Amino acid sequence: MKEVTIDNRIMGYIALFEKLGKVETRECLENEDMILFIVGERRLSDLFKKNPNIISELREKTNKHILVVEYSRDLLTYVRNIFFRFGVKEVEVVWRSGQIDISVSVDQGEIGRAIGKEGRNIKLFREAVQRHFSNVRSLNIKQ
Repeated sequence: MKEVTIDNRIMGYIALFEKLGKVETRECLENEDMILFIVGERRLSDLFKKNPNIISELREKTNKHILVVEYSRDLLTYVRNIFFRFGVKEVEVVWRSGQIDISVSVDQGEIGRAIGKEGRNIKLFREAVQRHFSNVRSLNIKQ
């Protein structure tokens, strides 16, 4: 896994998430519009059992869109989990010279949201994948 520096703002988000959700956060990333929380494998259902309103509570407290994703050691499953909210249709993985290029197809009406304003969301998702799978060179939305 790639070395990551966590600042006080991210630590605050993690503390808030764990306090409200009673589930340990594996990772937290943000951009100008969204906070992405990654929980451990098979922990997403625990989160919503303990606090079914966690997304709206976090959105209210942070004034950002919230996405919670379940981690997987399997690259394909992890990418599908990240794009689940956008109606993932297909994930294409191409290996070239030890590097991986990933193309994701999502529902036609969700392409803009998956990419985000000025590409912010896709950059955030790419970073989330590359933190755990260092040989991923690219992650793109198929249009």
